[in-house]
Amino acid sequence: MATQPTKDKIISSSWELLEELPLTEFSMRKLASRLGMTVSSLYYHFSSKEALFAELIDKASLEIIFPANEETWQDRLFVYGKNIYAVLESYPNLAQLMMDYPPESENYLRLFDKLLMIVDDIKLSDDHKFYTINLFLNFIYTSKIDSDRLVEQPEKPLSTVKIPLVQLAPFLDKYWRTESLTSLGSSESFEFGLQLIISGIEKMLKIN
Repeated sequence: MATQPTKDKIISSSWELLEELPLTEFSMRKLASRLGMTVSSLYYHFSSKEALFAELIDKASLEIIFPANEETWQDRLFVYGKNIYAVLESYPNLAQLMMDYPPESENYLRLFDKLLMIVDDIKLSDDHKFYTINLFLNFIYTSKIDSDRLVEQPEKPLSTVKIPLVQLAPFLDKYWRTESLTSLGSSESFEFGLQLIISGIEKMLKIN
């Protein structure tokens, strides 16, 4: 009798499959086939694809290091943002998973809670603090997703545009012809975005 894959093997194979396929093409049937097991046996370990994804998010979120040694909320947000991004780089499609599925796993909820803790003492309303953290996380996720797309399609042509870009959108053309487009996926671009968000929070604090 063949030995059934363990839960850890299922999780590692899930990441391997996500490395090969877009998130939209992932299925429990494909995963079961990869593992050499029946779909019903796979559902014994995970009741649904969503339950499996929640487990993937949970285990990955556990690896995100909280910046306990940073003194200011600005530094903690900045370093935490970089730490989150570093873990997103370690797991294929993790950014898209965290964008598409609600934060229901324990470690994902702790991640969100720690971010709210960082901004808890700043003089914003509770609603605005929540908006801030949601925006902060969405920026990190979309930055990683955009970076992945640039790697997959580094020179996507404007095939549907009939008018030369220099005539249609001359200012955009200037950036299109330089390295500005490809640098969107760089660490410099990401860190600039983090600083921009933090500067925006500081400005809102002065207004309030």
